[in-house]
Amino acid sequence: MPELRDQILNLWNLQGGEPILPLSFNYLELTEDKDGKGVILKLGFPNPELTTEILALEQYDGKGAVRLIEANPQLGALLLENVLPGTSLLAIEDDEEATKIASQVMHRLQVEAPEDGNFPTIADWCRGFDRYKEHYPNLSGPLPAKLVSQAKKLAAYLLHSQYPPLLLHGDLHHQNILQGEGGSWIVIDPKGVIGELCFEVGPLMINPFPDLIKDPHLTQILSRRLDILEQDLKLDRWRIAAWSFVRAVLSAVWDVEDGTDNWQYGITCAEHLSKLIP
Repeated sequence: MPELRDQILNLWNLQGGEPILPLSFNYLELTEDKDGKGVILKLGFPNPELTTEILALEQYDGKGAVRLIEANPQLGALLLENVLPGTSLLAIEDDEEATKIASQVMHRLQVEAPEDGNFPTIADWCRGFDRYKEHYPNLSGPLPAKLVSQAKKLAAYLLHSQYPPLLLHGDLHHQNILQGEGGSWIVIDPKGVIGELCFEVGPLMINPFPDLIKDPHLTQILSRRLDILEQDLKLDRWRIAAWSFVRAVLSAVWDVEDGTDNWQYGITCAEHLSKLIP
């Protein structure tokens, strides 16, 4: 990592700075370009997800998303504008206000799906249910079989009746929505996936992790979020509730694949969301 960092600093003529803490999966550093302007260096392990992040940022071109300045997918390096003040949506304590801000961001971020085939589709993501079933015959794994079966069938129906596809962020939750200059809100860390807008709502509905499920009025909170998103985005309430349920179970499937016990969180969200699907 130190050698890679130094290589990128030299390649892009950057001044070394300090890492942005806490670090998790990727390395982030606040540095300066040749003109002394603050920019963000992001280093990650080269992989398809990092490549689609770069491609998605190129498509968004700074409209509603952080601006991509330079990228080297072979080295797993991105140079991004420094979003100031950079306060995340988590700072908005009123859940209704936060949901309205997120819906405005989703509305502004809508981009037609590119036809180049460089992005996965939500159908590709939903194959996680098939992998889970192959690994756990008769759905005998740690997840509740009834919920997995319901989510798999619901996903098949939703995919078959899908609305016109867009380029979606794919992981649009509170920590990936930051306040920029002039009070505007922009997104960071897009996954880049092709699908209908109703699918985009899922991560917002099941976040912020891990505190959301601690609220004793969780079902009511989720219901109110659906009301706001339906009204602001002009989406079908049943579809966004159904996709959110599917996404909650799918996130649990991914957690099982990753070998973590975080799947219990996704299942709890799914149980509450199932009450909102008539």
